[in-house]
Amino acid sequence: MTTLATLSGSLGGVLTSFLDAHGLKAPQCRARLARWKEDGRITVVEWATCLMLIQQDYPRPALGLEIARFMQPEHAGVLAYLALSCDNLGELVDQLLRFHPLMWQGFDVRVEQQADRITLFWTPQQATPPALLELARLGYETGIAGILQLARTLSGSAESPLAVTLLGAPPAQLAPYQTFFGCPVSFSDRTSSMTFSRTLLQQPLAARDQVLHRLLERQASARQRAISPGDRFLAAFQRALGRALSVGTPSLETVAADLAMSRATLQRRLQDRGLTFQQALDNTRYELARMYLEDPRVSLAEVAQLLSFSEQSAFTRAFKRWSGGTPGEFRAGGSKPAH
Repeated sequence: MTTLATLSGSLGGVLTSFLDAHGLKAPQCRARLARWKEDGRITVVEWATCLMLIQQDYPRPALGLEIARFMQPEHAGVLAYLALSCDNLGELVDQLLRFHPLMWQGFDVRVEQQADRITLFWTPQQATPPALLELARLGYETGIAGILQLARTLSGSAESPLAVTLLGAPPAQLAPYQTFFGCPVSFSDRTSSMTFSRTLLQQPLAARDQVLHRLLERQASARQRAISPGDRFLAAFQRALGRALSVGTPSLETVAADLAMSRATLQRRLQDRGLTFQQALDNTRYELARMYLEDPRVSLAEVAQLLSFSEQSAFTRAFKRWSGGTPGEFRAGGSKPAH
């Protein structure tokens, strides 16, 4: 049986920001948003329903594009943390492909690559009934436009994709879509997509946003707590370990290759400091786990995936070994770290 597609509950912040900025009461919509949990999931039907309720109080063409302009890193939950490990938009796309279930459960996300461009496709695992295409169109135009808005914020650039396809029937007015996306926009009854030039994907992430800066400072502090102060080798090792965590479970071999040294040399340097590779990995994961757990927008399952654990139960066992308490107890303020 196909699972109904779901989205991160942290997206409720986008809708709330829009309502507040326009002074809209929208009582039915706000009542629904109050039930959303930042570290929870909401169905695409719930997402689209809230958008339609807003549209009833604020009937505008291309409403989703107006709402998308309010998309900020603090609304993206785990995506903001993923951006911290990326040097450019291309790396962020790679991370999205790896972690897309955290953002879009129930969607097939794939990429097609050509010499000068790549195209990202989002296809719901369940076909959208024709009667719901208009509802779906509003939901998709808000979501896809929000992704582009976030990419522009992260890169500090207003550059545009090469082409965009949105789910649903074409609206009466196409001009607002072409203006927002800055490229040709088409519509489909099956999938959504965005095509980027490889040049655009090389655009560095500026991370000028204050929220990202705060996250970056917290991440740097968390990593610093995991190493001895003033040790340049450990600082470089820590950075390499963090890069390895962002793409999978780190190994001695992969981190040694990143540091351009042999496996034996890395082991010896760690041993000189009274550390094993596993101890160093545990230290890093523990400090980053504490940082992620302090953010209510990041669910326990997302923390586990960010730290490259195979499943949430494995993360829970590890955290209990490190701290003496469970991740849930730490988040609730009841754990007493013993690490």
